Formats: sequence, C-alpha cells, structure tokens
Amino acid sequence: MLPHPDFEALEVPTSLVLGAYQLDMLTAADVETDFEAVTRSQSVLQGLFGPVWPEGLTFEDNLIDLHWHHREFTAKRSYAWVIRNHTGTYLGCAYLSPKIGERGCGDAAYWMADAPERLSHLAAFGPLYEAWVTKLLPKPYLIGFHSNAHL
Repeated sequence: MLPHPDFEALEVPTSLVLGAYQLDMLTAADVETDFEAVTRSQSVLQGLFGPVWPEGLTFEDNLIDLHWHHREFTAKRSYAWVIRNHTGTYLGCAYLSPKIGERGCGDAAYWMADAPERLSHLAAFGPLYEAWVTKLLPKPYLIGFHSNAHL
C-alpha cells in the first residue's frame, strides 16, 4: 500500500499531547473501549460519518475498522487517534484523511463520546486540534473540519 501523495513527506506522530489531551494512534488494542464509547454515543454520532453510522455496528465490524485505521496510519494514507484526558480516560477520536481521488484537500474530524462534559471537551479540544492539523499540512491545503459539537 503506497502513501497518499499529500501525506508521503509528512511526519505524523503516533502519539502527541495537545493541551490537556493525549492523542494515541487508534489500534485494535482499543476495540473494547472504542466500541463501548461508540455504541453509548450513537445519538451524538449519527450524521458525523453518514446518516446512520454507528447504527448496527457490531464488535467484529468495529475490530475490522480499527485494524483498517491502523493499517492506513502506518501506510501514511489516513490517520486516526484516540483522544484521552490526563488520567487516560477514553474521550473520543480524531481523524485526518485526504479526499478520495483528489490532491491538496482533505477532511479532519473529531468526536467526543456522550457524557455530561462532551461539549466542553469539544470546545477545548477543537481549536487545539485544528491549529495543529493546519500547521502540519503542506501549504496550501484545503481542509474541512467536522465534529459532533452540533449533534
């Protein structure tokens, strides 16, 4: 699997700290906490990645997805991280991907699991993530940011 041409020269960390948040590459080792967070958060995730996701998501489907995210990350084709707080609590995920079949443009998305502090985490994390991604990408790069802040 070849790197995406937009990402080939980038040095994208598997782990980084953004303010009070720790990002770590999303892997199959995260399947239990990821599946629990996704299924618990269905009502605040639908619409972020299509009209119905994660409705109907099974544990096995989620495991396949996490293997895919890991492979894409190591191949420099797209990136997915778990977002945790300073105590290691799983809060959500962040993603960076090019537009399929295009160059010079992509999408960055992030979501926080359904919890009382979800919106405050989104408000704090979003600007940090958006600033970091914007600085990381080659210039000029058209990037769209999406989150579940409105859901």
